[in-house]
Amino acid sequence: MDDSLDDSDKIITGGFATVGRYAVIGQPVSQSRSPELHQAWFKDLGLPGSYEAVDISPQELVTRAPSLPYEFAGINVTAPHKVSILGFVDRVDTRAQAAGAANLLYRDKEKAWTAGNTDGLGMLRALEEATGETTLGKDIVILGAGGAARAIGAELSAVGIGSMVFVNRTLDHAKAVQDAVGGSGALPLTPETLQSLEVSTDLLINTLPPEADKQLAALDLEPLASHAVVADLNYYVDEPILLRRAESLDLLTVHGRGMFLWQAAISFQAWTGQAPDLDLGRSLLGFPDW
Repeated sequence: MDDSLDDSDKIITGGFATVGRYAVIGQPVSQSRSPELHQAWFKDLGLPGSYEAVDISPQELVTRAPSLPYEFAGINVTAPHKVSILGFVDRVDTRAQAAGAANLLYRDKEKAWTAGNTDGLGMLRALEEATGETTLGKDIVILGAGGAARAIGAELSAVGIGSMVFVNRTLDHAKAVQDAVGGSGALPLTPETLQSLEVSTDLLINTLPPEADKQLAALDLEPLASHAVVADLNYYVDEPILLRRAESLDLLTVHGRGMFLWQAAISFQAWTGQAPDLDLGRSLLGFPDW
């Protein structure tokens, strides 16, 4: 008989080491590459876990959410549930609190069903890996004012920066995120936005969706110094327009695949206590230039 049932050290989130069902929930989720990635990691580490994509509408979430901790050992949460899921957990950890949203559900050390957020830490790890530097003391501009912008802003603020300005098509939203995370300023997105800044930008992060490509194509990047780094969250776009334009100016760019990979790895470790093979993930996702 397997004696792991009597060994608390072998208990992982949601169950015992012999059990583990995980998922990403949202609508739509059919395009998610998370199942492919996590299944490869489970196989690589010899863990019996499974991972699936579960389509849940906003209307269904109200009745489905209470049963999720009994169905799954851990969950990734995507749109449109990142905010509403906070009402269906036992605890909200500090990162999810700072972001005002969750994209991770896991069991903490006391086995409480907990909401977390990997957006900020995932971006931070991807930036550190790509640049070989920390963001400490950097002057940062974040394009967008949604949940990802807030989560990234909160994480960067916590580690220490020089300044952080939020730029958005709707200025009121940028101001709201600035206030929430202690940013330095808020500006409307115009072609001249970067020209109007009082300090030179070290790091430009785009969290806007591809629907904003027209505005991003018009944004003047010439004010960026040669040392500036440009990052884009849209991992499912092979060549985001902002990164293409930055590369034409010989600036270092950071593709959203890096953040996606680190987010997945952070989730996997929160659930299983084991660090997955990042190189395996890069190979599987077809990372360019790694």
